[in-house]
Amino acid sequence: MSDPRLDPDSPATDARPTTDATATDPPVDPAATDPAATDSEDHRWRRGDGFRLALRVARRDPRAWLIACVWWTTFHSLPVAAGLAVGWVLDAISGGDVTVPWAALAVLAGIEVGRWGMFLVAVVQWHGAWVGWHSIIRLSLLRSLVDDAGPATERLPGSPGEAVSRFRDDVQDIALVLDVWLDIVGTVCAAVLALIALAAVDPRLTLSVAGPGLVVMGVAHAFGPALRRWRRDSREATARVTGFVGDVFGGIGSVKAAGAESAVVGRFAGLGDDRAQRATRDEVGTQLLYTLSGATADIALALSLVVAAPIAARGDLTVGDLGQIAAYAGVVAGVPRFVGRLGAYQRQADVSSARLTRLLPPDRRRLAGAAAAIDLRLRAPRALDADATVGAAPGVDDPDLPARRPDDLVSRHPAWGSSPRNGLRVTGLTVRHGATVAVDHVDLVVAPGELVVVTGPVGAGKSSLVRGLLGLVPATGVVEWDGQLVEQPSRMLVPPRVAYVPQVPRLFSEPLADAVLLGLPRNRLDEAIRLACLGPDLAAMPDGVDTVVGSRGVRLSGGQIQRVATARALARRPAMLVVDDLSSALDATTEARIWDGVIAAAHGEGTAALVVTHRPAVLARADRVITLARGRPVPPGA
Repeated sequence: MSDPRLDPDSPATDARPTTDATATDPPVDPAATDPAATDSEDHRWRRGDGFRLALRVARRDPRAWLIACVWWTTFHSLPVAAGLAVGWVLDAISGGDVTVPWAALAVLAGIEVGRWGMFLVAVVQWHGAWVGWHSIIRLSLLRSLVDDAGPATERLPGSPGEAVSRFRDDVQDIALVLDVWLDIVGTVCAAVLALIALAAVDPRLTLSVAGPGLVVMGVAHAFGPALRRWRRDSREATARVTGFVGDVFGGIGSVKAAGAESAVVGRFAGLGDDRAQRATRDEVGTQLLYTLSGATADIALALSLVVAAPIAARGDLTVGDLGQIAAYAGVVAGVPRFVGRLGAYQRQADVSSARLTRLLPPDRRRLAGAAAAIDLRLRAPRALDADATVGAAPGVDDPDLPARRPDDLVSRHPAWGSSPRNGLRVTGLTVRHGATVAVDHVDLVVAPGELVVVTGPVGAGKSSLVRGLLGLVPATGVVEWDGQLVEQPSRMLVPPRVAYVPQVPRLFSEPLADAVLLGLPRNRLDEAIRLACLGPDLAAMPDGVDTVVGSRGVRLSGGQIQRVATARALARRPAMLVVDDLSSALDATTEARIWDGVIAAAHGEGTAALVVTHRPAVLARADRVITLARGRPVPPGA
């Protein structure tokens, strides 16, 4: 059977996730999930994890899998009825009856037409399940990356290509396990029926038809470890190529400025050759296994005819019996064919499950975290103005947008008349990068409406201070917001409380308006653009706010990228704005205009600002200045 469900490029869609706080299962081996673990096969997977993760995905919507299983079991089993019809036709013809064959042929034609009509319906139902299996894992992991406590950067792969490989290829490996089990159940049921029919003719025929399949399944099992290792190598090589291409497109200006075109082409060719070698080995091994499994029908038919020949010579077999042997040999051969695929898919899924769980935080690095409960229902467009859904209390103002956690029910958004009374207070903040202490016991206070500047020489720990404060890197110390202890800064110090402009902003390849708003209502755009001094730049762009900025903002200048990132933060109307070195790509005049707007907003709405900069003009306007040297604050006047 030609099965379009095995197309590796079948698409998947997104849906709205919810967390699964109650699901439990044994944690994945830390050595298998630690990003710092060695790349050796023994430390990157645990046998059976791929199947267990696939089973968890199926349990999220068991009806979809069971309905598909019924459809495909019926589809695989109908050839048994067709075999009986073939035997009937051949026996009638050999007996000289000229009327029965036409009726039998009509029955046979009806079975085949019904079977392939069922196939079309089954494919439609299956496709919905296939999309759901992908969506459950992808959205569970995406929700974890954006919502779980702790720095997400430490869980992310080293390159965008590797991340794409995990979300696309590794997720598909898990879905393929569920898919192939549909065929396993269907072909096993069909094979049992076929073997019962053959046993009724002669038990020896049953053994001759089933024997080759058992041998092939044994070979496939022995071949599995090598195939798993080859698939892992191929997947990693593909991720390196994808990541390198993304980096080149994002830094094409740097490549030209350095005159490194030839080096880039050479590097790309080397990565491509390595990928080609590894992918070829993986594909040859996979196709060899498939070919061996597919040849089972021919081997079984040949062996069964050898066994049937002396029986037929004695007159104990009819022509119809021989026809059934030919038909049922193909039915029984379906089992080793799909079992061979199952062996390949499950071993690949074992590797993929370990790669996927490494995207989860260490305390939730379990299979349950990669298959959290997901609401896959389609949602109608919002009836309310989107601006009403971005504000003080998600889950109260907008029942369609439930609160993610109790903290979300308490807003510190100044635009809603609830700015913080005490602002931010940090005590003993310490950030370590391995054995190096980047920030050493720094105290910090930022009150509403204040501009606090952090300055110091290069390498003093300024960026580490800001990132540790926001929970973007591991840090210790006491952080308070409005007098309340903040246990998870990465979850608490986010819009509408805090908005962050990093030193190297990352933009999506979207129209400039969307890159700024990221889902906020359109009426937030004009004020943010004005405060970020983007008006003159937009006037020079033919498409204005609809100009596509390109991957990482490659179509914009460095200063424009920083101003778009600033506008993105200001559009959130934060209670506190955190900016890491806004001056790195701006001229002094433009930066001064931006700070005029930010400070005016601070005085008007009580917005606080924590800024990393060395510009004297900003230092002169600061309410407080904190100077760092080697991670420690320098006393005033020192």
